Amino acid sequence: MRLLFALAAASFAPPETRYQIDLSQAASRTLTVTVDTSCRASDCDFQLPVWNATYQVRDFAQYVTGFQASDPAGRPLPSRLLTPSSWRVTATPGARLRLRYRYLADGVSPFGCSASDRHVFLNFAQILLYPAGRLREPMSVGFLNVPAGWKTALELPEQEGLFHARHYDELADAPAELSPFAEAHFTLAGKRLRVVVDADPADYDLNRLKTTTEKIAAAATHIMQEAPFPSYTFFYHFRPGGGGGMEHANSTAIDARAPCRDCDLAGVTAHEFFHLWNVKRIRPASMEPIDYTREDITPSLWFAEGVTSTYGSYILLAAGLETPKRFLERLQDQITRYESLAARLEQSAEEASIAAWMERYPGYRRPSRSVSYYLKGELIGYALDLTIRQASGNRRSLDDVMRRLNLDYAQKGRFFEDTTALERLASEAAGRDLRDFFDRMVRRADPVDWNLYLGYAGYGVLPQVTTAPSLGLETGRAPGQALAVSELEPGGPADKAGLRSGDRLVSLNRRPVERNLAAALEALNLEPGASVSLEVERRGQTLSFTLKPAQVRRTSYRIEEIPNATAAQRGIASAWLRAKPSGRVTEPRP
Repeated sequence: MRLLFALAAASFAPPETRYQIDLSQAASRTLTVTVDTSCRASDCDFQLPVWNATYQVRDFAQYVTGFQASDPAGRPLPSRLLTPSSWRVTATPGARLRLRYRYLADGVSPFGCSASDRHVFLNFAQILLYPAGRLREPMSVGFLNVPAGWKTALELPEQEGLFHARHYDELADAPAELSPFAEAHFTLAGKRLRVVVDADPADYDLNRLKTTTEKIAAAATHIMQEAPFPSYTFFYHFRPGGGGGMEHANSTAIDARAPCRDCDLAGVTAHEFFHLWNVKRIRPASMEPIDYTREDITPSLWFAEGVTSTYGSYILLAAGLETPKRFLERLQDQITRYESLAARLEQSAEEASIAAWMERYPGYRRPSRSVSYYLKGELIGYALDLTIRQASGNRRSLDDVMRRLNLDYAQKGRFFEDTTALERLASEAAGRDLRDFFDRMVRRADPVDWNLYLGYAGYGVLPQVTTAPSLGLETGRAPGQALAVSELEPGGPADKAGLRSGDRLVSLNRRPVERNLAAALEALNLEPGASVSLEVERRGQTLSFTLKPAQVRRTSYRIEEIPNATAAQRGIASAWLRAKPSGRVTEPRP
């Protein structure tokens, strides 16, 4: 890989802006950043992004102190704060200058920058300011005072100790891990993939992670018929209360709870790896160009995130990491969760996508206020896939839509026209106009006829009213896909125990809570009057509570096979559940 990177770096133009990050104070969580660049006018501005990785404005300048500007000889240059996240420097037009500032790397992966005596993990958009108006210039980054025995993992070409990017967007999309990390390697379509782990060796199984990532990468590249990366890195971090994943162009960073020796993280890994195509290369026009100074509003997160979850499940099926039975059980749980949301009849998938920036407010995540674009988008993905299969006589599927998006847009450096393009390509695959489907499922908040869509594959959905345990709280998706308390029932078990809105769920009776609290609680098969322990994360602290669940009436939905399903329905079910390959079968291209 060193040779590959050196050859790639040779084609890069000399970087106009060069960054150096000093790790000498990493043990105290402080990093010193030096920026060598030029000034095109007498006054030049430098901007630090206000958001990155999650759909929240987080103002990373809050971690910056000691900003200074000087010429190359060290003579101070006038500078002043222009906005809370930008600085103006006065210098001779065309002259080189140097900026220096300190950064408190006190976050957690994969959504922040973290530094300690054991490792440094960086999302560059959160720590590296850029010359305003010059995002497309070549840039490089290097590291100083790296502790002995530490290694660097970073998916950018390296030459003479510097990692090169063609522009700031590319630099911002390549996280870095510096530590004495453990790693494993494998190849796919002639490409090198590696698993990089920073954690206590007792907390995970590296061989298990490698096996899982190999199967996932092989299944995903088989579906998409290509491996569109020079090399790829899976970053894993394990810590108490950890959770979440973040996609990047040629890597993904995944944070998981510790210990985790018996888990393979297949679900989050499959989701983040498929982002390699969906949203990183197959990208809606509404998300471009990236604006680091404000929210990037898009109506297409239901597709970028939700349908990526659809394919996360398909990848697990294709890789043999999930059985069709377990897939259908999870799907019926998702339908149950969706049907419990009062907002499902008020907020469309597009509206949920546009409003994603309000998810930082716990009140917005109330079931009566919003639906998750993750959940609704994933369900739309299944319904659209089944609709295309039925309309085309099982000759086409959602796979064909994804491959067309890849061929017509991603591989040509184009961005697709949001719902308009998706509707057109899906209609072409189905062989009929699907405008009504997109109106009902994407543009409006109509009731969903689950029996219609699942019926195409010979399944039906049966409602069941049962008595189930309840903790008296509602959950919503927190950044990183973790569940968090969004609403408390006044006087309910959780309210009485002292939980708060915004608490992130960690474990229930020492079992991780990942997707559905109600299902996790029901799976405990508690005796009447029994108590449970609930662990949550609140402002970086893990807290434990003991609660006695109440018994409430609940409607759940069960997926069952339709009696006397036709051969056509059985054929669709077989293809849908990945019992046989869908579409063309070829080896993935390099």
